[in-house]
Amino acid sequence: MYKTLSISILSTIFIGCSSTTALKHFNKNEIEAKAMQYTKKADVIINKEQKALLWATYLNNTDIKEFNSKDEVFVTSVYFVNQDNQDINENGYSFTLNEQKPKSIEEIAANDERYKDILSKNTWGKYYLVKFNQVENTYNLTLTLSNKNSNSAKLTFEK
Repeated sequence: MYKTLSISILSTIFIGCSSTTALKHFNKNEIEAKAMQYTKKADVIINKEQKALLWATYLNNTDIKEFNSKDEVFVTSVYFVNQDNQDINENGYSFTLNEQKPKSIEEIAANDERYKDILSKNTWGKYYLVKFNQVENTYNLTLTLSNKNSNSAKLTFEK
C-alpha cells in the first residue's frame, strides 16, 4: 500500500511540474498557433454548389503585439471556384463587418514575410488585409463576403 501511494505521489509531482503547453510538441510557432485559434472558414453556396471559399483570421484577439490595433483587423483568404480571376472586385464581391464597409482592403502577397505565419497555405486564392473602424457596444462581429445577388458567406467572431 505504501509503495502504491509513494508511486502515485511521485507521479503527481512529475506531472504537476511539467510544461502545460502542448505547442512544444508541434512544429508550429506561437504566432501561428494563436492565429489558428481565431481563424474560421465559410463558403458561398449557390444552387448547392460551392462558389467561393472564405478563410478569415481576426487579428485583434491574437494578442500578437505586431498586430495590435484600435481598428478591427482581419487577414482573409478568398478562393473563387472555377474562376480564372481570383480578385474579389472582379468577381463582384465585397466585405462588410456588422454591415459596415471596410476602412481599407490591402492585397497581401503570398510570400509576404509579415504574415507568413498567419496565412493559410492556399496557393490558389488571394489574401487580403481588411481593416474596419472599431466596432463599439457589441461583442459579436460578423464578417461577410457578399455579392450583388445577396449570395454571401458569414463568419462570426467574438471581440
